[in-house]
Amino acid sequence: MEYYICNKRQFTMILNSVSVDCVIFGFDKSGLRVLLNQIDKDVLRRTLPAQASSEQIRQLYEKHPVFLNDIVWSLFGGHVPEAQDLDEFAKELLFQATGLNDVFLQQIRAFGSLQRVPYTRVITVGYYSLINPDYYHLKQSNLAKSLQWFNLNELPVLCFDHEQIIQEALIKLRQEVMYHPVGFHLLPDKFRLTEIQSVYEVILNKKMDTRNFRKKLAKMNLLVDSGEKQQKVAHRAAKLYQFDIQVYQKLKEEGLNFRIE
Repeated sequence: MEYYICNKRQFTMILNSVSVDCVIFGFDKSGLRVLLNQIDKDVLRRTLPAQASSEQIRQLYEKHPVFLNDIVWSLFGGHVPEAQDLDEFAKELLFQATGLNDVFLQQIRAFGSLQRVPYTRVITVGYYSLINPDYYHLKQSNLAKSLQWFNLNELPVLCFDHEQIIQEALIKLRQEVMYHPVGFHLLPDKFRLTEIQSVYEVILNKKMDTRNFRKKLAKMNLLVDSGEKQQKVAHRAAKLYQFDIQVYQKLKEEGLNFRIE
């Protein structure tokens, strides 16, 4: 066992079997969505390690979903470089997809089914992140030939076990919003109270009593009146709010029961 851990060649091989996959959630009028990418086959070929054997290459061509299906989509992921830790690499993947450095990021868990990747043994660590798709210009990674937001109820054909990872990320998100106000990461800088309620109703998949929801928000002193209102609307313009960064950070650190029955 000691030899296996200390031997540099073996250690590198272990890292080649560890990957990170990121579930990027966004929210708009259609509901909660996930950002997916189509991997470019030619670019994938060029990323094969120089030391890959002919058998490994054959297995890749015969069993990788990208070479078997022209319409397969995937999460943003990759094998963890030897010189990077997991969180650092996950943040790099997010930057490649969104062009953003300051994005909410939370680890889900490890996925290690023997058959999750049919041509080799890979354990992946899943993460989820939250952004507002209407307020950011996505940055297409070199490996992707196209990016697209998909409704969670209308997912396309996915690579490997990526649908399971998405579902696990959703479970994790629903647990998180009960204790931390993370849903605000899906909103623009200034937002209406109805937008906040809509975010939480979509995440938790339940209708909430508007009066009770706003009463709970008021008690937390989390919101600040921006002094602005909606522009260019046919109905009565609603107030726009921002969340107090200092209060938000305190609530994140202390824990918050955000359940609103």
